Amino acid sequence: MTTYKFLASDSASAMEEVVKKLGPDALIVSTSKRGNKVEIEATDTIPKQQLGKPTVDGGNFSDILHSKIDVLREKQRDRIYNRSNNFGPKANFNSYNSEKNNFSELLRVKSQINELQSMLSGMVITDERSLNEKAGNAVPLKLRQLEFSPDIISVLRPAFDGLNLERGKAAFLKAFSKRIGCDEVNEVLKSKVIFIVGPSGVGKTTLAAKLTARIMEHNDALKPALVSTESQLTNKKDDLSHYSKLLNVQKFNYKLDQDIDDFNKICDDQMIVDMGSISEENKNFIQNIRNKIGATKVATILCLPTGGSKQFIESQINIYGDLKPLVAFTKADECKLYPRELCVLSDRHIKMGFITGSKTILGSLAVSDPDVLSNHLESYLSSGFENE
Repeated sequence: MTTYKFLASDSASAMEEVVKKLGPDALIVSTSKRGNKVEIEATDTIPKQQLGKPTVDGGNFSDILHSKIDVLREKQRDRIYNRSNNFGPKANFNSYNSEKNNFSELLRVKSQINELQSMLSGMVITDERSLNEKAGNAVPLKLRQLEFSPDIISVLRPAFDGLNLERGKAAFLKAFSKRIGCDEVNEVLKSKVIFIVGPSGVGKTTLAAKLTARIMEHNDALKPALVSTESQLTNKKDDLSHYSKLLNVQKFNYKLDQDIDDFNKICDDQMIVDMGSISEENKNFIQNIRNKIGATKVATILCLPTGGSKQFIESQINIYGDLKPLVAFTKADECKLYPRELCVLSDRHIKMGFITGSKTILGSLAVSDPDVLSNHLESYLSSGFENE
């Protein structure tokens, strides 16, 4: 097999030389870095051993997959033939239709494979250092380096398409923040009942106190009541009672197995309910209250730690997603809020309403409407655009 080597300043230029010299059907043997240049070794001849019957360990991916499909097709025909013999002549017509449908499915799979192979034929895998300046500074590539998901970049591409890096970044973050930020947070805070849900240890009790403080800051006449549904304190310390004394508001205890009418009789004021960690009980109770007093009078806030993993956030949304909760990220002073986690909210159509630290109660709850969220993201993601 005769090979040729092409040296150029970047991968794209080297590939152009390969196509000019050997044509579009050339086979890339290797790609390597030589100083500040990229060297591609290519050939226009295919070894004879690759022309034979493909095996599992070698050969073209599409041919291997096609051979597997052929084997599956034969097995399917054998099963249909045996079924026909077992059930007699009456089954022939159904067997024929089944075989016809299966064959159509196989043709569809083949078509998709051919399309995929066509898409991959023009791709070259390389590292970032081999990219030319224009490609290396493309907005989509920078966003991928910051771990925004390919799906959200594709969806929001019209917002930044054609803009330079700086303007493209700002346009994307603004569009992304509008997608996940809630611009009706103040309306949510006017709900008759606000339920705070989430696993143990994420800061639900502290968030309940912060929400109470914020509501009272904006309206001195309001005195929301704090409600606990924990039947047994895990740390033998009643933090919610401590916060109620600090804020000079009432605090009530309520057991979820009580009659639902008893809950409505707790008080006439607004209630902020610190729910326990048993998710199924929480969901059923919240749904009953929504049905009883009206869904528009009830808000659910899902409390999540800022440092939570993508998988953790997905698991909590899977549990409470039916309630359309507003997400509050806590402990923001301990960890940053990264794009890969925020993309989960976008994918699941869940809005983010609050972001807060863990140290103080008064003045530490930030409302994450789209404009505030956009500024927040840009403030600590800008270094990623500059340094990558």
